[in-house]
Amino acid sequence: MPSLFAKILCCLLIVALFGCKESYKTEQFYAMGTFVSITVPEKNADIIVNARSKITSLEAAVKEDTEKFNRNPRYKPRPAVAELIERGSSYELITDGRFSVYAATISKLYGFPEGAYRVPDQSELDTALDNISRGTNVSLDLGAYAKGWIVDEAIRTIKEAGIKTAMVNAGGDLYALGKRPDRDWRVAIQDPKNSRDYISIVNLENMAVATSGDYERAFKAPDGRMIFHIFDATTGQNPEYYHSVSVIAPTTEEADGLSTAFFLINPSEVRAKCAKLKTPVLLYTVNGNLMKLCGWEKFEKK
Repeated sequence: MPSLFAKILCCLLIVALFGCKESYKTEQFYAMGTFVSITVPEKNADIIVNARSKITSLEAAVKEDTEKFNRNPRYKPRPAVAELIERGSSYELITDGRFSVYAATISKLYGFPEGAYRVPDQSELDTALDNISRGTNVSLDLGAYAKGWIVDEAIRTIKEAGIKTAMVNAGGDLYALGKRPDRDWRVAIQDPKNSRDYISIVNLENMAVATSGDYERAFKAPDGRMIFHIFDATTGQNPEYYHSVSVIAPTTEEADGLSTAFFLINPSEVRAKCAKLKTPVLLYTVNGNLMKLCGWEKFEKK
């Protein structure tokens, strides 16, 4: 289950790396199932109200349209949400269908997101997989990249106010706008095996980073396996390659979606895909290996 302490610690760790030479204001609140922080220069603090309003209104829009679609597949989402749904096809293509906006058809059989948790039998999974392949009797969930999109829209609100430097961080999926007067924004990537430590520190300017992991939403099955919330839409099972995958990208939506998509494919496939997409990647494998691909090192703290 998500560790509230770990989330708070993660947010505080990132904030701590900001330094304190320039006077910045950070407001933290709960939205999108996690803690969100908005950091801007103190002289521009008034914009936080508008950015927070943008986040909460878009979260409500995505939630409302998703719920209506799941009750009635003929429901037409508002244009922004319909476009968001359509963009899921790019992540499906990258993973040869292992990523799906309908993966909730599987995850809800296991009890995600709220429980009660259980391991479904194979016949239930076979029915769910068949429904996903046919696009019928499915459950829509945009959680793999909607959070990143909403962060990007909050940043858009801040930029439209003429502000050149800011950070919006939604539980570690974040965008760093501009740079601080003295340096880039620094972001620590949490160690998935030790929430008090980190596995990399990156410097970002007008870039986003997001992480998918097996450690925040999970339960222990009767056979001792840890079942987590990311499922392969072609097998109905958890992928078995990583504890965490982090991606740096030009938008938070892309970083968010790719971190989940890459979680579903093996390291050789990730290496080929990230080279084509030019997106730096940090893989923490289940064997404890740390793999820095496609230029990740260039962003690390000097």
